[in-house]
Amino acid sequence: MSEEILSAERAKGIRRLLYVILGFTVVLVVLGLPLVLGDYVRYGIIVIGVAVVLAVLGGLALQAVRGGTEKAKPLTIVTGVATIVLSVPLIPIWIGLLTAVTGIGLLVVTVAPERDAS
Repeated sequence: MSEEILSAERAKGIRRLLYVILGFTVVLVVLGLPLVLGDYVRYGIIVIGVAVVLAVLGGLALQAVRGGTEKAKPLTIVTGVATIVLSVPLIPIWIGLLTAVTGIGLLVVTVAPERDAS
């Protein structure tokens, strides 16, 4: 049984959301470095760790979506769920709200049924 391949329009939306997630990873590293160098070392390590995990998952999902592989949809779903879950420790620095909304959007775009073109 083969996985459903994403339509071109859906893949375009997913790619955009994955780029947003990858952009958030850069912001997280920028926010995490002063925390690590300052008085909040543990929290800074958590922030940078979240950034690394999201960067790896986002990069893998983006590569799969670009290639149109069968793993694109499952990887995108895993990335969306991970983005939501890993947003929880980021809530104190407000970016957690933005990453959670982005993760929810990624899941909605990925699993919502296709609309008929007619």
